[in-house]
Amino acid sequence: MTNFFFKYAAIGLSFLFVGVIKSSPLEGQMAFILAATIIFAIIYITTQRRKASFNMLFSGSPPEIFFISTIVLFMIEITGGAASQLYFLNYFLLFGLPLISTPVMSLIFTASILIYNIPDLIRDANIDIILKLGSILLLLPLSYFLSNELMKRQRENITLKEKAQQIKEEAEDIESDQNDPAMREKLDEIIESAEEIEEKS
Repeated sequence: MTNFFFKYAAIGLSFLFVGVIKSSPLEGQMAFILAATIIFAIIYITTQRRKASFNMLFSGSPPEIFFISTIVLFMIEITGGAASQLYFLNYFLLFGLPLISTPVMSLIFTASILIYNIPDLIRDANIDIILKLGSILLLLPLSYFLSNELMKRQRENITLKEKAQQIKEEAEDIESDQNDPAMREKLDEIIESAEEIEEKS
């Protein structure tokens, strides 16, 4: 639960960080800050891969979520903000981030992007910003639903894997005390079936 909280916080911090830079004298240095963020992200992800010894490029840790979200936001701001041709990357975040976290992440992301754009709406409530924010609101239920379904599947797979492991262990215990060759053969088949289910789940 704590890990999920840090993931949610990483999104909020990402929007806050870019928002502060955008409204400060450092706005003109966004390209440099983006480049520095990309370098730090590469160093962090490379270091974590060596420590954890896993093959996935992206593990979904809070720092990685912060880096990816920040990089996307900087790219959008540098190329025109709401008018940027890269604005569609927000839709990837809307669907991608909840898949590596929980359905709540889609709500956190949507709330963050709405709050982030409030100053622009107050300053110039043009139809382009309104339509793009509206599209994110329209896609929110779908993002939530897909993430929720994925979590259900993952829970079912975990339960199935645990059951298969339990059946395998019980069959092995029975087999060790069994002298009947026919019965041992049947138990071997049960163990093999349990192993196959465990591998697929």
